[in-house]
Amino acid sequence: MKLRSFDWWTDRDAVKRLIADIEEHDRHPALGERKRFSLVEPFATDSGSPGLVAEDDAGLLAYLAFMEERDGYWTVELAVRPDYRRRSVLQGLLQWVDRQLRTRRATGIRLWAYVPEVAEAAERSGFRLERELHNLRAPLPLAEFPRFASGIEVRGFREGVDEDVWLKGNNLVFAGHPENGDWGIADLDRRRRRSWFSSEGLRMAWDGKVLAGFCWTKVPSPQAGEIYVIGVLPGYQGMGLGKALLLEGISHMHTFHHARACVLYVDGANLPAMNLYKSMGFGLHHTDHSYLKRLETNPPPTRAGTLPVG
Repeated sequence: MKLRSFDWWTDRDAVKRLIADIEEHDRHPALGERKRFSLVEPFATDSGSPGLVAEDDAGLLAYLAFMEERDGYWTVELAVRPDYRRRSVLQGLLQWVDRQLRTRRATGIRLWAYVPEVAEAAERSGFRLERELHNLRAPLPLAEFPRFASGIEVRGFREGVDEDVWLKGNNLVFAGHPENGDWGIADLDRRRRRSWFSSEGLRMAWDGKVLAGFCWTKVPSPQAGEIYVIGVLPGYQGMGLGKALLLEGISHMHTFHHARACVLYVDGANLPAMNLYKSMGFGLHHTDHSYLKRLETNPPPTRAGTLPVG
């Protein structure tokens, strides 16, 4: 099995087919959203090549997606054909990732594991568990409806008006967050170009002219809508605004998009949120795992781009 740099112009269609086959087998997304942008738009990141492809004479076997973070870490995701998820192959891929990122002066690797085989390979390769991200789901409609404090007005996102205030509010709420923090207009625009985007689906709660909180929803199909991003700004926390915004988003998805279920993600360490969601009827669907590995300052020499297939 050989590895080489992913080329957006020549590899994109083959990688998309690989991703589709993996997802049909796993019944789970093979890549996170930000990595998918690298397959939709060329140069969707500023980190150079968005990854590597692994192949043999039979064709494409794996796609290794890379993304440089602002803390010196690189986020990595492995989309590997199910019949090639052997221990030697997965550990070989992680070793190659390690060598590649050392040459790029990475300070560490953040690896997302969506299948047990990758999680086990990460643990054997010296990664430590960082986060557990739970996917929770509830059938709709819910029995509760949103109730907002006096003076709070809720409306949809206004194109050409709310961009700056929403970005400032989002970055304040998610300061330091590896995925949601420090967004710029390009991050917002990539999502506004997606077919699921609806300005009314980004519900914003205002206290006069001050943004108090927001709930961004996405409904790719009537099967299930997702609470995409939800946040309450400092000064408005502890007054029930988060729950009201959650119910606002759910009500919007069910009423206007006829969503039959609601999906959301919550960090396993966020026990208050977990308890709130469970009390509202959400149940655990699956858990994704994030692993960390600190890298040495001096990179070892890079060897030839081949891996064992046994």
